[in-house]
Amino acid sequence: MLTSCSPEWLAQKGKLIDQQFGNATMLRAVPTLTHAYHAQPLRSSAVAAYCLEALDNMTIPLATYRLQLNKDFTFGHARTLVPYLADLGISHAYLSPILKAQPGSTHGYDTVNHRLINPELGTIEDFRALAKTLADAGMGIILDFVPNHMGVGGSQNWLWLDVLKHGPESQYADWFDIDWNPRRPDLAGKLMVPFLGTSYADALANGDLQLKVDDDGLAVWAYGTEKLPIRTQDQNAILNRYGSLTAATAALNGNKGEPTSWAALDSLIGDQHWRPIHFSTAHDEINYRRFFINSELAGIRIDRPEVFDHAHQVIFSLIDEGLVDGLRIDHVDGLLDPTGYLKTLKEKSPRTIYLAIEKILAPHEQLRADWPVDGTTGYEFGAQLTRVLTSAAGEEQVTKTYQDFVGAVPDPHEEAYHCKLRVMEHELAAELAGLARCLADLAWSAPATRDLSEHGLRKAMRETIAHLGVYRTYIDDQGINDRDRREISLALGRARQYKPHYLPALFNFIEHLLLGTLGTEYDPKLVAAAVGKFQQYTGPVMAKGLEDTALYRYNRLVSLNEVGAHPDRFSLDIAAFHDGNQRRLAGHPLCLLGTSTHDTKRGEDTRAMIGAIADRPDVWDSAVKQWRDMLGSDYIHPNDLYLFFQLLHGGWPIAGDTAPLAERLKGAMEKSLREARERSDWGVNNTEYEAMVASFIDNALGNADFMACFHELRTPLVQIGQRKALIQVALKLTSPGVPDIYRGAEDWEQSFVDPDNRRPVDFSALRRRLAGPNGPVDQKLVLTQKLLRFRQSHPELFTHTSYQPIDMGETTLAFLREAGNARLLVMADLSPGHDAGLSLPQNLAVQQWTDVITGSAYSLGERQSVLVLWQ
Repeated sequence: MLTSCSPEWLAQKGKLIDQQFGNATMLRAVPTLTHAYHAQPLRSSAVAAYCLEALDNMTIPLATYRLQLNKDFTFGHARTLVPYLADLGISHAYLSPILKAQPGSTHGYDTVNHRLINPELGTIEDFRALAKTLADAGMGIILDFVPNHMGVGGSQNWLWLDVLKHGPESQYADWFDIDWNPRRPDLAGKLMVPFLGTSYADALANGDLQLKVDDDGLAVWAYGTEKLPIRTQDQNAILNRYGSLTAATAALNGNKGEPTSWAALDSLIGDQHWRPIHFSTAHDEINYRRFFINSELAGIRIDRPEVFDHAHQVIFSLIDEGLVDGLRIDHVDGLLDPTGYLKTLKEKSPRTIYLAIEKILAPHEQLRADWPVDGTTGYEFGAQLTRVLTSAAGEEQVTKTYQDFVGAVPDPHEEAYHCKLRVMEHELAAELAGLARCLADLAWSAPATRDLSEHGLRKAMRETIAHLGVYRTYIDDQGINDRDRREISLALGRARQYKPHYLPALFNFIEHLLLGTLGTEYDPKLVAAAVGKFQQYTGPVMAKGLEDTALYRYNRLVSLNEVGAHPDRFSLDIAAFHDGNQRRLAGHPLCLLGTSTHDTKRGEDTRAMIGAIADRPDVWDSAVKQWRDMLGSDYIHPNDLYLFFQLLHGGWPIAGDTAPLAERLKGAMEKSLREARERSDWGVNNTEYEAMVASFIDNALGNADFMACFHELRTPLVQIGQRKALIQVALKLTSPGVPDIYRGAEDWEQSFVDPDNRRPVDFSALRRRLAGPNGPVDQKLVLTQKLLRFRQSHPELFTHTSYQPIDMGETTLAFLREAGNARLLVMADLSPGHDAGLSLPQNLAVQQWTDVITGSAYSLGERQSVLVLWQ
């Protein structure tokens, strides 16, 4: 499937191929050519041959549109959106995972069967119908795929159930990342299943664990939902003793409230390959690799060839059939060997596909050049775009206002350090203990390090990881690269500085292990196991410590607190933004550009509105102090109150219904409190404080005097925020890369953290508004369509093109993109408030330009915050 470009341009590129390559198979060498399609006749025989080859190989997206599929938004619903997406100017529907997930899954990341399409989304024929409808409209599909983990618990994952039934003897026992030999002897050969809401004893006595019969025979069911199969030999013995399985359940189940009546079932459970435990126990003891701290998602060994082939069979068949043009790989850092996985994926794919990975890059980190991918999902671009639109001039006053409001504020780096230490001591303690055991086994295997204690190694490794500045390193059988060596050396240096009283030999051992300088007396298999565990652990620590704890504590300006960002980096200068664009064009020109995703903590326009605070910090300083005094909020912690004011300001709808806002704010505040882990927590909820915050929100929104003052004082910030949001759209849709539109974000996207950002989108209303836009309310929607359609009709300016920064001073961002005789000029006013106005560079002002947004010849008129011109 191809996207239009002019016959003249195609002919020109055809000559280029003939001259430079001499054949039509160099698909990736000139990626623009895969955008030609049947809307324009192919004039060059070389181009025609090339594009025919492209049909069997890689189709490159021009703009993607993320759709969140679930039982309430199926393939059929997506199919009805195709005319709208075509009208908008989208090239690819980018679908959330479509393989069978846990029943009722709202996201699809809890795959339970790789061999089946999720029946809640539709059938394979429904998927084919969606693909055909998209193809008929000149669009394709990119699929989200999850190689790191599967959904476990419940009764749907037959691989997991087989492991529970047969234990280490299951043919799938090595498919999951399970430690069958934990330190506790009573757990040898057993899988811990942390799905109980009470202690095991209470669950048993209360009748929450019941022996039942189904088509597979006997199983213990927890709460009627969690299936725990009985060993075959036990089932046979029970059948011989009781004559029927039904009679056995009557005999072995006890009576609710009579603890002694459950002794027989307790004895039976004790013989099984699984051990049911309270969910919170998993923080301290768990013997399978989880996804972060989610025990209902178990890590799989995708590095094993049989697991890889099993997991990708359906996905590869869809690619082979021509229904799927690309994949988005979820959480690549969770894999034992990301590099090996990506290379295997490329080699085994039935045809060349577009490949994007969810890789969270630290602010100073670049995507590895040796990975066979087209780019990331774009978190880093979103962070850069937010910061280039955040006024550096406001940093001092914004920081002072925050400190005046909440009191002493920790340094954000120190906060992140302490939060990482905290999650390693609590939520991720079990995994740290497993890593320490692995290190100890290695150390004790050689005389030189046999005196190192497991506890000491645990402390030293914990400190090292707390100082690591990237999500993970990528040491493999080829050794360690310079970047990883530098990151590990820096982390060890800081760890030694922070903990000078730790035995130096502990850090020395870790250094030799990670830098590959241990002696030959150490078993290479033990070395590889230790390094692998380390690398699979650091990502969850960063994610839970920084993203899901520290970013909910440091509330100076929460528009900066996002995935792949660090809140200490207040702003980005124009030169650095240009540098990011140039690096992307040179290294990964097809990288996705994401500004809102299902993982972002705040929608792009919530961030834009909050970011306006930095443009007028004086307005904000006066406003928050008046609002606090009006509401009399002494019982709410000032840091929580400060967050609430930012969310209320950023989330107040630019257009649309305000009625649901109170409940949405209460949900966002509750999650923020629990993620911050200071006044509440996920494990032990402070329901009293949470209720006070919820009541405070209701009272605030019901207070007419406060609401009048709120709207009056924030008016200047609203105007700035809207300008910021429109500049954000223009830069995203014209910068090097492939813009990704999160469902509904073509309109004002003022979501809070999930699940708020997954609430239903009124696509019918969007269709109507796109067909008949109504002034400022529909400004963003219209701008998005104008620029997407321009990309579609001029692909050469966005796929195989140059990027030339234009120096217009410190407050005007400008760049030129050229392809052949076509040129695109983009200018954005970055002065505080974005209202200083724009004027063309002298050498370009005398030329004739067409305004992409109006479609008319450009002439200097009213003051504009952003210009997109072409000729």
